[in-house]
Amino acid sequence: MCIFHAAIPNCDEVSLKQSRIWGPGLKSDFRVPVRYFYIQLVNKDGANVTYSVGKKAITAVVSPVSGEHARIWTEVLDRHDGSYIVRFRPFSSTSDLRVEITMQGRHMAESPYIIEGPVYDEGCDCPDQTPDQWAASIGCPATYKQIRLDLEPFKDIHMTKVAKEAVERFNQRGHHSICHYKIVKNKIYRKCYGEHVGFKMFSDAILLSLSRKMVLPDTEFFMNLGDWPLEDRPFSSTGPAPLPIFSWCGSKKTRDIVLPTYDLTEATLEMMGR
Repeated sequence: MCIFHAAIPNCDEVSLKQSRIWGPGLKSDFRVPVRYFYIQLVNKDGANVTYSVGKKAITAVVSPVSGEHARIWTEVLDRHDGSYIVRFRPFSSTSDLRVEITMQGRHMAESPYIIEGPVYDEGCDCPDQTPDQWAASIGCPATYKQIRLDLEPFKDIHMTKVAKEAVERFNQRGHHSICHYKIVKNKIYRKCYGEHVGFKMFSDAILLSLSRKMVLPDTEFFMNLGDWPLEDRPFSSTGPAPLPIFSWCGSKKTRDIVLPTYDLTEATLEMMGR
């Protein structure tokens, strides 16, 4: 259904062939909970359309090439500027998907698109990539300046000493809550300290999600579950060194290594899932 208005052209002004469809969700190795790609409408003069032609003007259908049944939730989001975002979430693993994008029953751009190879659902325990391969497949740069700056002060870590001191300092019932995580052979282990440790569900969820997609290196670290940073020691050549602790919060006066907040990671993992 297209919007008709005297002041703007309608769907008939859109060039289905010249309109563009692109994005990472059309690649088989793009492993995220919800895949997505973009549509830019182009008019018959070759210029981008800059207005909405209607929320329901474009139809997206994602299904296995084989014709077998697969539960895939698909949604088209109107950005109200002539562009759209298509996102879809498979609820079971399959392979070789056909993606059809149509307007008024006619295919757009190079539709239908074929995503060749396996397409895994979020729950599939299928770690078939290395962290570097996965990061490259979703378009991450080789490094992030902020991550490098955050980790640079902690070049030499004696983890046995860190673990002992972290528990001694922050295992304070009613005040702090921390978890000691270990990743061994792509399995996640943890031991939590403190009274209120329910928020471990959020750090558990993102780690388990990553381990289902790639083989994580063996490592261990401490996670602060509270809403306030913990490590307030300054970097000093004379006093005790700050402990490397990951947190969802930080400040200019603390040394916690800040991660994206749990509401962002939870929204990413549960998107289109409820």
